[in-house]
Amino acid sequence: MKEWLVKTLAMGVFVLFIIISVTPSIGFSSYLDDTTPPVTTISFYPSEPDGENGWYVSVVTVTLNATDDDSGVNVTKYCVDGGIWYNYTEPFILDEDGKDIFIEFYSIDKAGNQEEIKSALIDIDRTKPDIYFSFDLERYNRWEFIYNFWVDAEDFISGMNRVEFYIDDVHQKTVFGPGPEYDWIWKPRIYSKVIGFILKPEITEDYVKFYTLFVIAKLGPGFPVFYAYSYDKAGNMKSDSLTQMDPPYDIHDLLLFQNITIPYSYSGYIGRFFIFASFDTSSL
Repeated sequence: MKEWLVKTLAMGVFVLFIIISVTPSIGFSSYLDDTTPPVTTISFYPSEPDGENGWYVSVVTVTLNATDDDSGVNVTKYCVDGGIWYNYTEPFILDEDGKDIFIEFYSIDKAGNQEEIKSALIDIDRTKPDIYFSFDLERYNRWEFIYNFWVDAEDFISGMNRVEFYIDDVHQKTVFGPGPEYDWIWKPRIYSKVIGFILKPEITEDYVKFYTLFVIAKLGPGFPVFYAYSYDKAGNMKSDSLTQMDPPYDIHDLLLFQNITIPYSYSGYIGRFFIFASFDTSSL
């Protein structure tokens, strides 16, 4: 009886020793030793800005990745532009425009260590700029007139960068600046046909002079389409066009017995002679 009691007591002491020595290492030791906060990193998709000048022009997906070497990550939190703090569970999307969108984030591990709040900035502009394309016409005489084109263009996110002017598909001029007004002057060629006698023709690099019995002047051949393209600093583009460009008065002139002086920057016939000179719009 005594021998059995001694063996039982010895067994109990041994088991108690195991419980006392093992249990702390399982339940508390690692948490008490963990004084290092977790580390959280942020990444975006697309990984780099897909617009110009560091701007995103698409929806951006934000991913937070938290790691902890000891007790493990308990929770990761984030907020956007000083708003509500959310628990991060999966990548989230930024789909609203804004400059310097402010993202804050941090993590807490299972031992209660909290990481210092980190932050990141991102610029998103998915909106095309506004544009309004118009013109007026000035006429000086039968042979000279100009079109004054102007564009009102604005962008309220990244800001305006430039406006490009085209005739059909041919680039004419680029105007840089914040806007909202962009101007361009175009002087078209006058095509003329002279019928009858040509007296005392005088042709220089600046003008053509002659006396004629009968001349018809008209704008031509055909009339082009004018385009204006507005670009913001993020690279978004919006266009407008002018297709109904008939002048407010008749430019098909019939002249009888006239002394005529025509600028050399035009194309047309003077009797059997064809005058052709290109007009350099880049200097306008």
